[in-house]
Formats: sequence, C-alpha cells, structure tokens
Amino acid sequence: MAIWNALIDGLEAVLRFFHGISSGVPVFELAAWGWAIVLLTFSVRVVLLPLAVKQISSMRAMQGLQPEMKKIQAKYKTDREMMRANPEKYQERRKKQQEEMMKLYKEHNVNPAASCLPLLAQMPVFFALFTLLRGDRVSELSQEGFYLIPSLAEVPTAQMGVGVILLIALMGLSTFASQKQMMASNPASAAQPQQKVLLYAMPVLLTVFAVNLPVGVLLYWVTTNVWTMGQQYVMFRNIEPAAAPGKPKPKQA
Repeated sequence: MAIWNALIDGLEAVLRFFHGISSGVPVFELAAWGWAIVLLTFSVRVVLLPLAVKQISSMRAMQGLQPEMKKIQAKYKTDREMMRANPEKYQERRKKQQEEMMKLYKEHNVNPAASCLPLLAQMPVFFALFTLLRGDRVSELSQEGFYLIPSLAEVPTAQMGVGVILLIALMGLSTFASQKQMMASNPASAAQPQQKVLLYAMPVLLTVFAVNLPVGVLLYWVTTNVWTMGQQYVMFRNIEPAAAPGKPKPKQA
C-alpha cells in the first residue's frame, strides 16, 4: 500500500510539474492539464525505452528461430483426435514439444515473455492515473477539459460530443494501426488466423471498453499508441531480423 501511495504522490507531482510547463506555452495554456497528461505519457515511454528495445530485439530473434520452431512442432505434432483417442500420448508429446522449445530459446538467449514487458511496466502508471482522475486529489482535472472535451475526469458517456467521439475514434484507429504495423514486421505471425482476428477484434473491444474510462485515461492511451507507432517505425529499421541458425542474415525490406 505504501508503494501504491508513493506512486500516486509521484504521479501527482509529475503532473503538476508538466502543468506548470504547459501553462507557460501560449497554445498549450488553453488545455494545460491535458498537455500535462501527454507530456507524462512521453516521459513514461522514454523511461521504458530499454524495455522496448528488448521487446523488438526478442521479436526479431524469434523470427529467426521460426524454421527451427516449425521443425519441433512438426516432430511432436498433436491434434484433437489424438487428445481424445490417446490423452497420455497427447500430453507426453505436448510436454516434449514445450521442453524442446524452451531448450531452443535458452540456446539462443531468447525470452518470448520480453514482448509483454513494456505493456506490463506501464500498467501501474495507467491505474495510478485512473485513480487520480476519479479522486479529488487533483480537483483541477475535473474542472478542465481538452479543447472540445469539457472534462478530463468524466467518462465519455457523461459528456458525449464531437471532441469525445473524435478521441474514441482515434483510440480505436491508433490501436488498429499500431497492431497492423507490428504484424507487418512479422509475416509468419500475421499469417496465423488468431492474429488476424485479434487485429480487428481488439480495437473494437477496446473502443467499447473506453466509454467507461475517464477521458484523461483515453488521452494517455491515444498518446501511447502514437508514440508506439513512431517508436516501432524507427526500431524496425534499425534492429535487423535475426538469422536462422545456420543461415545468413535476411535482408531488410
């Protein structure tokens, strides 16, 4: 609890600091608290850059291991028929497949979980901002909006208008664009039917979910998506795909 309170205190101090900066800029002063949230988001993403580099590096390394992974999956292939007819054999082959995969990851120093690190690391900030917006510690957040949006602390359904609709649309579109950019860099993953469903289903689900979140959280979300797209654009051009074991490194597109 002490750690959580310290995070809330720290986030409030950072927001007030950025509000002070935004208030001194002619264009930003009209929506200084909104710009404080935008600057907070940029700051969080700068701090998380080392994890983002690790994420992309791990993804590139996984791309290089795809041929070896497919060999292991083919060697210990399982299906529903085997699961029903011979569950013991099914479990044995699944276990062996997982062991071989883990061995392959270890040999090439690859961590599949690294792809989740940036998302997990910024979740405490996301929830702390939600708490600040729903509480009365920074009462100015409920009194000030962001240009066409009346209040940063209110949920969209309580202040539906052109500004709110644009922000929600931006959230859905930027989520879709970010995911599509990520999938385009990994053709093997993009070819999987589950990934294609997620590409279209996730933005729709998040857009529905968004109407119950404070507008300030949506602003944080949209800013994160925009930063992510710029970050991926740069990293995909500077972190090359890893070579498959025993093969020359592939050329970048």
